Order: sequence, then structure tokens, then C-alpha cells
Amino acid sequence: MSLILGAQWLGMLPDTERIQLQGRQSLCESIAINSSAHVRRQQWVDLTTILRTQVERNEDLLSIGLRSEMGTLRLDTGHHAEMWPSDPELEPRVEIVKVPITLNRRPWGTVEFCFHKPETSKLAPLTEHSIYRLVGFFVLAGLASYTLFVAKIMGVFSKTQVVPDRVRQALDTLAEGLLVLDEKGRIVLANRAFADTVGMSSEELALQSASEMAWSLPTGSEHPEVYPWMAAIENGELQSEQMLRYRLADGRNRIFSVNAAPLGGDDQQRGALATFRDVTHVEEHREELERMLGMLRSSRDEIERKNGELEILATQDALTGCLNRRAFFERFEKLWREAKAEESPLACIMIDNDHFKNVNDTYGHHVGDEVLRRVSKTIRDMHQHHGLVCRYGGEEFCVVLPGLSLRQAITEAERTREAIASITFADPAELRLTASIGVSELRFNPVDTQELINQADACLYVAKREGRNRVIAYNINMASEIENTSEQRMPKKAKRLEISYQAVTALMSALSYRDAKTAEHSRRVADLCARASALTLDPAQIYLLEIAALLHDIGKVGVPDHILLKPGALTEQEWEVMARHDRIGVEIVAGAFDCPELTAIISAHQLLGRSATDSAELPSDEHTLWCAKLLTICDSYDAMFSDTVYRKGRSHEEAIAELRRCAGTQFDAELVELFASSIDNRTPTVTSGAFALGKQAAIQIGQDVERLAEAIENQDLEGIAMHVLCLGKTADSCGIDSIVEAAAQIDAITKSEEVQWKALLEETHEILDAARAAQSEFLRESLEIEKRLSFPD
Repeated sequence: MSLILGAQWLGMLPDTERIQLQGRQSLCESIAINSSAHVRRQQWVDLTTILRTQVERNEDLLSIGLRSEMGTLRLDTGHHAEMWPSDPELEPRVEIVKVPITLNRRPWGTVEFCFHKPETSKLAPLTEHSIYRLVGFFVLAGLASYTLFVAKIMGVFSKTQVVPDRVRQALDTLAEGLLVLDEKGRIVLANRAFADTVGMSSEELALQSASEMAWSLPTGSEHPEVYPWMAAIENGELQSEQMLRYRLADGRNRIFSVNAAPLGGDDQQRGALATFRDVTHVEEHREELERMLGMLRSSRDEIERKNGELEILATQDALTGCLNRRAFFERFEKLWREAKAEESPLACIMIDNDHFKNVNDTYGHHVGDEVLRRVSKTIRDMHQHHGLVCRYGGEEFCVVLPGLSLRQAITEAERTREAIASITFADPAELRLTASIGVSELRFNPVDTQELINQADACLYVAKREGRNRVIAYNINMASEIENTSEQRMPKKAKRLEISYQAVTALMSALSYRDAKTAEHSRRVADLCARASALTLDPAQIYLLEIAALLHDIGKVGVPDHILLKPGALTEQEWEVMARHDRIGVEIVAGAFDCPELTAIISAHQLLGRSATDSAELPSDEHTLWCAKLLTICDSYDAMFSDTVYRKGRSHEEAIAELRRCAGTQFDAELVELFASSIDNRTPTVTSGAFALGKQAAIQIGQDVERLAEAIENQDLEGIAMHVLCLGKTADSCGIDSIVEAAAQIDAITKSEEVQWKALLEETHEILDAARAAQSEFLRESLEIEKRLSFPD
């Protein structure tokens, strides 16, 4: 391209290129003029230096040469000959410029310039014009908007492409559900296990917010405060074993154990990886166990409540609601030990209704029973909250008041006498009551509980002798007079007894464990003996006879289980073993208690049971023989009256008739009539029915079931095995087959290699149901008895 360009051609060039060419033109002209001046002066060295300086300063200028008119290259800046093209039209690398110079108005030669050839675009002329630039702007803006739209639509593609296909295939082989989430908790990837579990495809799950799915907590709350994957994203911490429930489209629920881990570096969280282990079956099994445990606790609470009711029945007199003699002595012994240890006072009050026999004879037994109920309620209301109130005999009551001195006890006795005297009746309105009361206290140094009672009881009879309706307190100066009074009342004064009621209770507990039916039979016989002898013996003698009745069958603890609990008839050899229990019982009583009178009564009873009425082995002591004969009558009556597995019990009338038939031979005739007059058909002492279960047996079963339920709740296998053994023996002795079978099942489950707790709970519920039914049956029958006592025909 020549430097000499026409104005028309320059106007057609783009602005930038035109400006560039104009600059080169000015440079070339300036250098050409300078070169002409140096040639005229022949300053070739200076000219060469100047040209080289120009090339070094101008990046676009490659070389400069000075050529004469003859074509000779007189000087250059270096490499000009190589750069100057032979054919400028074919040289794409450089752009050449020629500027002619003259000397003395005659052409001398030309100055040649080699420049970098500018990079030009075919569209350059268009971009230089404003209209073209405006159109280009709109085109580029449209392309950018379209690109953003397509990127948003295809976002899942761009994101999921970060997970290689081989990794996707590996994740799909996992049994657990898995989600890859972005920083906002949206699903980037869901493996096949998760998609199949929730009933959705991976494409449907893509870009959904995991937190907006149908989650809830197993406890029933609608949503957790923070889902584990969001906690992992926000806190950058691992979240482990959090339970979530997912509701499927068909309404069913699946329960997952969720773990979540954050993805990304510490400076920037990029999402989370969450795994979902389906624990529906395990959780449903656990919830079922918890439900059954709740039922177990509820049943145990009900059995405990019924045990309390049975305990009341076992410790209270049915007619009056006062403590019976056995419960009274057991609690009295405890108060006695505490008072002795603390050296605190302890008072005893004996109360007797005056002329009570006349009330029965004049108004009938139903009025007499109402009198006893009203009097007992008055005494209980006054003293039960801070002492013991016992129906000691037919119309006798004993009150023990801990912490009261003799003076305070006398005051309480006077208040009690006045309260009894103020009792009135609508029918008969003319009936008025009075009471004679005796009082004693520990200051008179009684050796045991029975002697304290004897002191108060002796004072009571002094009160009766002096006119009744008064309170007499024990005084050491009155000892001889009280002893004379007691001798007048008692045909033979009993010696002081060294019998611990706690030891008696322990032996009865052992018998209950071996044979609950026999233990309950012994308790009923003791009740019968106490009632039949109430008008004949003094309290100490009644107590002795009652203990003898409780322990008369204690020898059965030495009989083997296969004989003692055998459901069928016994063989002759087995009967011989059973017969030996008489001797075993006597030896146990003789070794446990230093009381020859007690041992003699039980031994005589065993001889009478073998029809040894004329035997020289019978005791010569009339009182001992009298007690043994009454014990034999009570024992026989209860055996006839009670139901057994072989036969149904006889009625009261039939049992009394059988006693009278054998009177004079097997039984003492006078004592049979005494027994018949004391025990009538309005006051049965035994229970019958579907279970033939007595108070103590029902309580024992209830307590065993409570302990078993507690051991199962605590998953104590050793405790379960121990308590189920006790329960099975008690139930077997009572003939409750359903409990025996369930106990055997539980025992088998606990001995298996892997304990099935659900099956264990199911069998326990069977036992609980049977125990509740047994308790309910006894409670029902007991309430019927009380109703008959309250409203006799």
C-alpha cells in the first residue's frame, strides 16, 4: 500500500484504521524530510542512527531503508532487505510505505518503511457505525436472556451431571435410601431405594425441597423444628440416628432412621448427604412392646389396688371393720418393740359392751350386729388414725395407743365410754348402750403384749364387778385383787406365753408357699376356734388356741411336692408319708417355740384325729384336752364345708348335722353344741366358687404377679424365673390351671436361646387376667358375705 492515498479512499476506511493510516503518513513524511536533509549534507552515520532510533521507539515500525534512484539500498536499520517484499501484493505479514525524496529539485530516491500489518475483521466496517452497534447490542442481550432461561430449565441436568453414571449405579445398589441435597435442601439426587420406598420416581423427586415432603416425628408432632439434613447444612455437623415418619400416598406410614452429613469445605457448605434406613418393622415392634408394657403397668396397678382391698379383707373383721386378731397382734408387736426401744409410753384399752347378751336375746341378732357396727365405728373414728383398734372377742374391743401415758389413756377411755353411751337407735328407740373399760400402760412393766392386754382385760372385769359403765385403770396396788377377779372368771389361769407372732407369721408364709390351700384352711380353722371359745376362755387362752389352729398342719411343709400337690388320689404308701407330717409338725412347733402348752394342744389334736379318744397317750390336763377337742371339731367342720377338687363342700346345716351324728364317738358332744351355737349359717368363714380361693392365697398370687410384672418390665431374667416359679406353685396349690399353664410358658420362654419379649408380655397378660379374675371372684364373694352379715334374712 502506498502512503499517497486519495481522500476518497481514506473516507471509505473505518474510523480506527483511517486514524492509524493518517498517523503513519505523518510519521513517514517527517522521517523522509529529515532523511533528505542528511543526504544533502552527506551525514550518513547520523542518518543511520536516527532511523534506528525511530524503529526502536515505534512498535508498529519494523524497518526503514534508503534506496537510490538507481535501486541501490544505501542504508537501512537492519534486516530491511529481508523484510522488504519482492511482491507486496503476495506478502500478508507486513505493510510497506514508500516516500520519494528529491535533491536540488531532481529525484534522488525513496525512503522505504515496513510496518506490522493491522488485523482487520470483515465486520469491522459494520461495528464502527452506531446503527450497527445498536443492532448488535439488542442481538447480544437477546442471546444472553435466552441462555439464562435455558440454563434454568436445564438446571437439573447441569447439576446431576456432576455425579458420574457409575456412581449413580453404585448408589442404586444400596439397600438404604439416599439423597444428595444442595445448599438449600433441594434434592439433587435420589437413589432407587429411597424413590421406591416413598413411591415416587427419581425425576419427580429432583429439585423438590426435602423438608417439604410428608415428614413427621414418631411421637406424633407434625414436624420437627430442624430436619437433620438442614442441621447438617447449617451447622456443618454430622446428624445421627434421628427418627422420622413418612406418610405415603395411600395413608400408610414408614419410619426412617436418618443420618445426614454436610458436603463441601469448611468455608462454604455445598449441601448434604442424607441416608434413610427403613426401621418401620423394628419401630412398630417397639411401639407394640411399649403398648403392652403400658397395659402391663395398668394391670399391675389394678392388681395392686385389689391386693390392697384383699389385704383389708384379710386384716379386718368383716362385721365391724376393725383389725382381726392376727393383724392386730402383728402390728402390736411392732409398736411394742418401738416403744421399748425409744422408752416411750404405750397404752392398752379393753372395751366391753354391757349386757350385750340381753340385746341379742331381747331384740335379735340383727340388732346385736347393728350395735357392734355402731360401737366399732365410734371407736374407730376416735382412735384408728393414731392407734390400733381390734375386735378382740364377740363384743370386746382392744385399743392400743402409742405415745399416750396412763393419765392420757384414762382420758381417752372416758371419752370413748361417753361416746358409746350417746349412741341412739331409731329402732328400737329405747335401746341405750353402756361400756365397761379397763386401761393399762407400759409403766407397770408387762413382759410382753399379751400381759399388757391381760392387765387391761382384768381391769375391765373389775369395772363390770363394780357396776359396769365405768373406766378402771390398772394400779400396782390392785394386782392381788385383779388376780383374784381373774381367777373367778377363768376356770384355770393360763401361764404367760412365750410365743412370737412374727415367728408364727413366718411359718405360715412358708406353708403358703408350699400349699396355699392348706395355709388358708389353717387360717379359717383359727377363726372358728377363736369364735367358738370367745365366751369360755380368757384372751390369753384364746390366743394360744388360735396359734395352735394356725400351726396344726405346719408339718405339711416336710411333705414332698409330688405328694402334697398331687391332683389325683394318693396311694397307700403316699398316705403313710402324709401321716408322718403330724409328727413333723409337732417337732417344728416344739423346736420353734418354748411353749409346752402349744405343743401339747397340737399333739393331742393329732392323736384325736387318729380316733385315739381313749388312748393313754392323750394329755391328762383338762384344759389342753378341751382345746384339742375344739380344734378337732373346727378342723373337721372346715374340711366338710370347703370345696375341693374331688367334691363340692357341704352346707353349714349338713356339716353341723354330721358333727352331731359323730358326737360322743369321734367328737365331744358338749363341744359340738358349743360350736353349733357359736357358728351359725349367717357368718360363713370360707369362700367357694370357681376358684375356691381364700384371702391369703389371693393376696399371695397378687403379690407374686406384681413382682413378676416388675421383673419383666425391668427385663430381669433371673427375677422372672424366680417369681414365675413361686407364682406357678401358688397357683397350682389353688387349682388355677390358667395361671399354671401361663407360668410354664413364661418359664420356657426365659430359658430359650433368644428371649421373645413380645411373647413373654403376651403370656404375662394371660397371667394378669387370670389373677385379676381370681381376685375379683374373691372380692365379689367377700362383699356378698358382708352384705349377708349386714342384712341377714
